Amino acid sequence: MGVLGRNGAGKTTLTRLIGGLERPDAGVLSILGDAAVPRAGRLRLRCAVAMDAPAHWEALTGRQNLWFFGRQYGLSGPVLCRRVDELLDLADLTDQADEPVGVYSFGMRRKLNIIEALVYDCDLLVLDEPSAGADTNFLDRLVTVIRRRCEEGRTTWIADNDADWLARVATDAILLEDGRIAAAGSVPGLVASLPARSRIEILLERTGSAAVPDIPGVSRYQCASNRITADLSDSDKLPAELLAWVTANGGRVKSMEIRSMTLHEALLQSRIAGDRP
Repeated sequence: MGVLGRNGAGKTTLTRLIGGLERPDAGVLSILGDAAVPRAGRLRLRCAVAMDAPAHWEALTGRQNLWFFGRQYGLSGPVLCRRVDELLDLADLTDQADEPVGVYSFGMRRKLNIIEALVYDCDLLVLDEPSAGADTNFLDRLVTVIRRRCEEGRTTWIADNDADWLARVATDAILLEDGRIAAAGSVPGLVASLPARSRIEILLERTGSAAVPDIPGVSRYQCASNRITADLSDSDKLPAELLAWVTANGGRVKSMEIRSMTLHEALLQSRIAGDRP
């Protein structure tokens, strides 16, 4: 489950509630069939949480921190040693494994924080902003880990601001607004529901024409001063057709950028559609 929303929408609060770090003001919250707070011993051993704040001891080494968390889940001996080595390799921290965490960079600490939650393959993994500060290679590997968990029937809850990364890792997503779910759906379904597949931005050398092109597949066309934005359906020919129309109408193109529509935009579109009578 991927959770998106602007700052202050409630992502971290809801994530802390699910992770057992906050108490609900009212109502009942159950996780895996048990009360979320207070955490019972059985439930605690079925869940792992990695928030944006670190949960390790800086005087200890990365390996010692991982060892500690593994022991809390009952791991020991060769099984724990092997798991610690696997996770250090996953995070590219093998060379720094026996250095105190106090000398780690911010990115290294973020990765250590996440793999601490991966020591034991819990039924519920809760991650808050895992993409913040982590390098691309680690995030690519984390996608593989979470997909494997999903295939094995385990649940992962991820609150993040990186819609592109969430679209790669999540099977379902929700958009939070003011503490409420404004839109939800499966990631493939949300992306497929978008009328456009990409957005083009064209920078002109001078102010462009106010005319709007009549090109099938081009929508939400806007020209503000010397900047043109438009949504394009799934066609490789549309960028060239739009550029030809712009130049034919007196526009002199300085630069152009095309990007895919994001999961966040798909959720926003779903919310807008849901608001219509």
